[in-house]
Amino acid sequence: MNIYFSENVKRFRKKRDLTQEALADFLGVSFQTISKWERGESYPDIELLPTIADFFSVSTDTLLGVDKAKNEEEILALCEKFDKKQYAGSEGPFGYFMKDAYRKYPADFRIAVRYMQHLQEICDTRVKVMENDDEITSIYNRIQNYCTDDTIRIHAKYIMLRHYNCLTQVEESPIGYEDVYRLLSTFLSIRETKDYLLCCMHEFGDMDNIRAGCRNLIDKLISCLDDAIKHYVLFATKARINPTKEQLLEIVEALEKIKAIHNLFYPDEVYGDCWRKAIYTYGDLGEAYHLLGDNEKSLQNFRKCAELAKRFDTLPDETERHNLFFEGTIYKKSDDPSVYSDSSLCDLMRRYMLEVFSLSDEFRATSEFKEIIDIMK
Repeated sequence: MNIYFSENVKRFRKKRDLTQEALADFLGVSFQTISKWERGESYPDIELLPTIADFFSVSTDTLLGVDKAKNEEEILALCEKFDKKQYAGSEGPFGYFMKDAYRKYPADFRIAVRYMQHLQEICDTRVKVMENDDEITSIYNRIQNYCTDDTIRIHAKYIMLRHYNCLTQVEESPIGYEDVYRLLSTFLSIRETKDYLLCCMHEFGDMDNIRAGCRNLIDKLISCLDDAIKHYVLFATKARINPTKEQLLEIVEALEKIKAIHNLFYPDEVYGDCWRKAIYTYGDLGEAYHLLGDNEKSLQNFRKCAELAKRFDTLPDETERHNLFFEGTIYKKSDDPSVYSDSSLCDLMRRYMLEVFSLSDEFRATSEFKEIIDIMK
């Protein structure tokens, strides 16, 4: 727990318009002692704390900043809970507890940016997008105008970009794609990010940190490449809805390339940042092959999808990785930002196979398909 005695005694002294000498005279210590207290170089004897607190008419807890320290601990715990998607319990899904956190700590930008993210993530309808627009925009403007932490400012800008993209889908919204592109133009390119720049510090950097940075960048780039390829063939062409045979062939070719990349970099099948993406890839391939009439390959990919989902759900929190770039490193499941601690990938993929993927009733009725579903029970 942090102690805030140094800053508090200085603040209370100035509030009373006292010099260090005057406070020292009252307490029977030297002014150099007061100076050391205020610089955090030393602390008073415990017997003296009640006297100092009485002099300033505050409690010893307030003098020490214990309340502030407790608040800091709670704020950090709330941020960790939200970041790790620990949403189970009475608060409900999607971090609804952040609303109460924001009401309690409205001046803390760490809480504010996460509440802003929560508001954006629950915009599942066009009505909800417009309902949350004023509050999202208000928090964003306050962060950009008053927050001095660049990490929080950039995070808020990313959330706002996603919100703008949702607003473009609402007919009555004043936000258009030109606003999205204008905001997007203020972001850094890949070559200007810390992950890439760390990899380029070979002439003057610490080699262990550089290797760790390279591994981190490889994970992120593969994840980004996965997103880019899938968006290129599935969303940019709108092939997700009623694809033609030509589009299905392109989708299969693209997804097979993604699968090959995953297998190339993660032969031990510990997929790092791409765990969920690898599972989705096999599921998407299963659907695409079925739509093309190749049920044998469809079942192969669905089976692999189910096996990986089962493996992930039963994976311990820490797993040692074994391959060229990640040999001996640890994948920590609880630190993965894509993982919801209170959800099951088996439950998710089983629902996709039974309800979401475009599969015929005859296909779902086969014994082979039912065996695949049973893997995820």
